[in-house]
Amino acid sequence: MALNETNSLVLAKLALTEFGFDPETVPLTFVKMRENTVFRADTPDGAIALRLHRPGYRGQEEVAAESEFIEVLAERGFPVVRLVPTTAGGYTAVVGDGEIEVVVDAQRWLEGSEPLGDIEADPHADIDEELFAIMGGIAARMHQVAEELAGKRSFPRVPWDAEGLVGERALWGDALTIPGLDDAGRQQLLRTRELIFASLAEFGTAAEVYGTIHADFTPENVLVAGEELVVIDFDDFGDGWYLFDLATVLFWFLQHADYERFRASLLRGYRAERALSEEEERMLEVFLVARGYTYLGWAATRSETPTAQFVIDEVMPFIVRISAELEANAGA
Repeated sequence: MALNETNSLVLAKLALTEFGFDPETVPLTFVKMRENTVFRADTPDGAIALRLHRPGYRGQEEVAAESEFIEVLAERGFPVVRLVPTTAGGYTAVVGDGEIEVVVDAQRWLEGSEPLGDIEADPHADIDEELFAIMGGIAARMHQVAEELAGKRSFPRVPWDAEGLVGERALWGDALTIPGLDDAGRQQLLRTRELIFASLAEFGTAAEVYGTIHADFTPENVLVAGEELVVIDFDDFGDGWYLFDLATVLFWFLQHADYERFRASLLRGYRAERALSEEEERMLEVFLVARGYTYLGWAATRSETPTAQFVIDEVMPFIVRISAELEANAGA
């Protein structure tokens, strides 16, 4: 059974009690229903974001791992949201209405905040390239923490390794199963998939290039709250290549007229905080195509949604094209 507006409200009220609040007196406001269903709860202690995780997508252990990683980042001064503990002392709970069960967690609401950027903005609009330098610096600091944790802390999540990115068992779905992909496109994606596998195997998973990543590091997931920048939405975090976070920043701007300036600004911001080799910079092209595969896989498993239809109609031909370009450049 799936979440809908009716049962999600019932579950949100049940969840309030897990965090020590009275559902009869704390007002709930529906915010969005995407990967998670989010309500704003105006509690006596201040507003919180109550998240109901999509059934079957993340288990309680995985959601708890997300909270643990956020707390690790917070301990090291990284700008993340403040979590709200349950009455049991953890950061997650499971609630059910007799027909459906969901994992829930809660975070402090950031009043007056807004996203640093918008990936759905006009692709030809003027964008301040300094945005990308800021994103680069934040990513670098996050990756420094991840490298520090290597071999010391681990989190129970499925990794964004080669299979998780572009394989038949990719985390967001197999890109080659997307509706509307013709045979020529399928053959191109198959060939480029093998190229990506080979490139990633050669690149390796040493601690300086591979560790815990955000994995959905878009400008929308960095909030501006007064003078502070706060990173949100670690729902897809897990082990992976650091370059995947940088590719995620850039992907939706690939067709912008100022893309090269944006890319240079991102790398400048990153290198101001953390080393990035010339080999890594070259490998960024591989990760940009791999990021495209993940969006095709996402759309393949949600083909009934308007966003998936947009990916099928508008994004899929572009990804087939850049896949061909990657193959051509590899053979040059």
